[in-house]
Amino acid sequence: MNVRDKLNIIIPLYNPHAGWENQFADHLSELKKELKETELTVILVNDGSTITINNIEEIKTRFKCLKYHSYPDNRGKGYAIRYGMNIADADFYIYTDIDFPFGCRIISQTYQILKSSDTNIVIGTRDASYFRLLPVKRRIYSFLLKELNFFVTGFRIKDTQAGLKGLDNKARKVLGGTKTDTFLFELEFLRNSLNQGLKYQMINLECRTGLNFTNFRAGILIKEIVSFLKILFRIGEKHTFNF
Repeated sequence: MNVRDKLNIIIPLYNPHAGWENQFADHLSELKKELKETELTVILVNDGSTITINNIEEIKTRFKCLKYHSYPDNRGKGYAIRYGMNIADADFYIYTDIDFPFGCRIISQTYQILKSSDTNIVIGTRDASYFRLLPVKRRIYSFLLKELNFFVTGFRIKDTQAGLKGLDNKARKVLGGTKTDTFLFELEFLRNSLNQGLKYQMINLECRTGLNFTNFRAGILIKEIVSFLKILFRIGEKHTFNF
């Protein structure tokens, strides 16, 4: 097995629902089957959860590919992904959510695109059936963000926020230079990647059955609006990670 067979998967974790560890273990089992020819490392980043994360040592014992890291304060999904990427060491990287909303096979397909082409980023995009499953507030927020991406930033990519991306080391370096800690880190990441001429491919995402979606709280929406304005006008804090 050579170095190009190394894949790191980064997954943020924050206040998971009861019983999450059983579902997570099931997904890891399926993932290992999908990527059985790959040297796989899964990096789970606890983004300052305020509840006790149970059974993590048991899962680590069962899955030697799992690394677990945590820090005390909740910083946001963008920070958690960058934190995991800073620890990661591979040729290719994928990040997704703790509930594997699009299943495991799509992760294998994303990896194969990265491995077999000169693509720097594989961008997951969601179709209309996904958005119909969202609560009304999230559906409205997602629609407005997609239109703002297109009309305000001139993006060729409307759906920046789908929770699955694949990266090579060039794209990983661009991600390390982002500043946004909220969900909108992906908008900044893709904007910077396009500005630097990185190559990308789209991959269609289909939502797996049995998912439960929650509404955003008003406070989160306000933070996202502030993040959007910072990205648009290129203001914000200094880079947290550079790798």
